[in-house]
Amino acid sequence: MIKKITLLLIALGISGLVQAAEWTVSSDLRERYQSFNNFNFNSAVDNNRWEFDSRLYLKAKGDFGNGLTVFIEPQAVIIQNHTLAGGTQNFTQADLFQAWLQYDIGDFGLRIGRQNLVYGDQRLLGHLGWKDVARTFDGVKGMYKSGPVRLDVFAVHPADIVAMTPGVTAPQGKSLVTWEDRRLIGAYGTYSIAPKNGMDAYFINWSHNQHAAVGKGRNMNTFGTRLFGSWNGFDATAEAVFQTGTWSNTGGLNVSQKASAYAVKAGYTFDFWKTRFGVEYDYSPGDDKTDPTTHKTFVFPFHTNHAHYGEMDFFSWANMKDLRFSLKTSPLNGLTFIGNAHLFYLSEAKGDWVNVVGVGNIFPGAPGFTQTKAGTEIDLKLVYKVETVKGLKLVGLYGIFNPGAAVSERNGGKADAAKFGYLIAQYVF
Repeated sequence: MIKKITLLLIALGISGLVQAAEWTVSSDLRERYQSFNNFNFNSAVDNNRWEFDSRLYLKAKGDFGNGLTVFIEPQAVIIQNHTLAGGTQNFTQADLFQAWLQYDIGDFGLRIGRQNLVYGDQRLLGHLGWKDVARTFDGVKGMYKSGPVRLDVFAVHPADIVAMTPGVTAPQGKSLVTWEDRRLIGAYGTYSIAPKNGMDAYFINWSHNQHAAVGKGRNMNTFGTRLFGSWNGFDATAEAVFQTGTWSNTGGLNVSQKASAYAVKAGYTFDFWKTRFGVEYDYSPGDDKTDPTTHKTFVFPFHTNHAHYGEMDFFSWANMKDLRFSLKTSPLNGLTFIGNAHLFYLSEAKGDWVNVVGVGNIFPGAPGFTQTKAGTEIDLKLVYKVETVKGLKLVGLYGIFNPGAAVSERNGGKADAAKFGYLIAQYVF
């Protein structure tokens, strides 16, 4: 797909159309230091690590007129990661994050190439922009927008960009999965009754063929709806999503998927320092594993949990209950304070405790488990947009996770607090 896009762009250049286009060009440079402490909840075993990341996006959008546009976004990433077991390792990567052509005619549009899919609150589909190597897709998307109605229909697969994951055996990254054998077909529609008020409805089919490195033979249907509104300082969102389909074919046993997840949040913003108080409740039933023919844990087409269920990534929207209290205020021009407190529980004590990615376990489930109190997480963040340097933003975060009885039960009685922090400097120019 990308080779075809590149050849097409070369052809456009030869024909002189590139020179005739109106171009908008920008760059995004981010430097980030992160520290992870005691993420195994056992202070007697040192699994602490730190990481320094540099990421550069270069963006160019060309308007050729007559409804034809092109967007190109290469990226370059450098990561330095340090652990006790692996020492200091360096990772580098350069590739295309986005490269697409779009043609618009009237209310319709067609986009082909490497592109992001970003919808709603990004609980299911998003670009994971906080990561060093964010998510992007190769494929085609049709778009329709008329009055209060907007509808996107897409057929894509995740771009096979190497996800640079620390390893102890070699000083280079490795791909988490082989993506070419995973397919995503779906539709996402929005009906707006007023600005910032309306309803979303969506359907996503996510399948892995028999050649996939992970999840062979899965065919999952995810469908849901999201209500959103904002009026007189109040804002609210409610979302419900359901899953059906085939989880796997193992030993001749067909396992069906029957899962769901729910979220509701509301807040009020005062004029005083633009202060918003909010509350949110997220819930997804777990799987007690008593029926081997049914899988009841919610599975993510492509996770986006980091922004919703704690900065420390101990939870996804599966087998969980999360009551979150939030505060956002701007006491000074350019300075914003954001605080979040999460009260985490497992929905099903016997079920798996699923991590942010949605496929790995913080702790696997077991029939004898009875405790569901996972713990509390507090995240405190400061964001400062530097007035004297346009485009420069500084961010600092500190997070602490205090484990509950569910951790102690699953971790041999060890339940020490985990801590996380980062400092970011981001410059858009």
